[in-house]
Amino acid sequence: YVVGLSLFVYTIGLESGHDFFATFRSKGLRNNALAVGIFLAVTAAAFGLVKLFGIGAVTGAGLFTGALTNTPAMAAVVDALPSLVTDAGELRTAESLPLVAYSLTYPLGVIIVILAIAVTAKAFKVDHRQEAIDHGVAVHELYTRRILVRREDLGAIVELPEDLGLEVIVSRLEREGTQRLPGRSAWAKKGDVLSVVGTAEELDRAAELIGEALPGEPAHGHDLDYRRIFVSNEDLVGIPLSRLRPQLSGLLITRVRRGDHDMVATPETILQLGDRVRVVAAHDRMGKVTRLFGDSYRRLSDVNLLPLVAGLTIGVAVGLIALPLPGGATLKLGSAGGPLVVALILGALGRTGRIVWQVPYGANLALRQIGITLFLAAIGTTAGAGFRAALSDPTSLTIIGVGALVTLLISVLVLVVGHKVMHLSFGETAGILAGMQTHPAVLSYVNDVTRNDLPGQGYTSVYPVSMVAKILLAQVLLFLLI
Repeated sequence: YVVGLSLFVYTIGLESGHDFFATFRSKGLRNNALAVGIFLAVTAAAFGLVKLFGIGAVTGAGLFTGALTNTPAMAAVVDALPSLVTDAGELRTAESLPLVAYSLTYPLGVIIVILAIAVTAKAFKVDHRQEAIDHGVAVHELYTRRILVRREDLGAIVELPEDLGLEVIVSRLEREGTQRLPGRSAWAKKGDVLSVVGTAEELDRAAELIGEALPGEPAHGHDLDYRRIFVSNEDLVGIPLSRLRPQLSGLLITRVRRGDHDMVATPETILQLGDRVRVVAAHDRMGKVTRLFGDSYRRLSDVNLLPLVAGLTIGVAVGLIALPLPGGATLKLGSAGGPLVVALILGALGRTGRIVWQVPYGANLALRQIGITLFLAAIGTTAGAGFRAALSDPTSLTIIGVGALVTLLISVLVLVVGHKVMHLSFGETAGILAGMQTHPAVLSYVNDVTRNDLPGQGYTSVYPVSMVAKILLAQVLLFLLI
């Protein structure tokens, strides 16, 4: 199961790395302080409940990982057993105990969290739409609008968004009956018509600051062409667009579509393999532009195995580093924590010289599913017999009940402390809870309810730290219970 687990968390880390470090300096530190503080409180509560109900140490640790719906943490408990159990026969029996307890408590670990979010949202009378507006994350479509320049004091066209404080991009310049790209030396003149891309609100502001909006969409003239192109050229990924100007001379990227999300291209935007960029260029250059970006769907399906294997190997090696604890026990990041930490760093770096660490979006999802399937198949065959026996054991109800209490406790603490004490938006708080539970089903539910980006922001900011924290705390709980 080690291969499947490592592959699963490594692909998650690669995707989350950039956003995690980007948000850590702002809201990430605050959100992770909340997460770690509540994890410590819940671990202490779990210790007390396991002792109170007379549940075994190994079963108690497995119960804890199931209540927090964290498969890598359960694997870390299993990995820690050889340092505590020396007899081979006892070890085989012990290895099934956390798997069974995890299986019993996991379902309610998901259901209770979703119910808690639904109930507290009703109790707190949350207006998700107003929250999105208040925090500037309401989902808006991107549009293109023609704006007539009425001012004579504007500077270089490419600098207009920054100079005027606008989140837009100027995609075309119409002057004297011809369309052209706004080059770096082109200054806005009164009477010019600019094609501007942005949200409806930003376009209204742009029209007020520049001149007036003209009716109709920009005409597709004979001078310029536009096209959506797949990014499959590794030479262009992992680097801000501002540093790619020599390669991108004679074209303009107006939008970037990643997954199902469109964004305005800015100088700070970093392309990833699998992105779809909307490019404006001269008709006779479009073939060259297409070759520059690659535009090869087949190439995106081919994963460069060297960086993938190298990153996984480094991650597994980091996971094997043992930290000594009092009493002779050792603490490890394990086959989940090590690859996750390394993947976060590599995902944030994007590339090192010629080596591109990122995996195309579609391939990343496919590898992730393969990894979790291999892992669950392996642990399922190990725990199957023990799980069947547990279903007829009355003590299983105790395990399920204690697990439900642990899940309910973390849910209530996060939602109340985050929203009412720290005054975070409910959407972000619910996303933090989903990230602390490290469960995409919870995030999917919250996204469906809120229909904005607040849950995603909370989820991304705490997910990596939560994964590592639960891996470590599950082992600490095991050592304390024995």
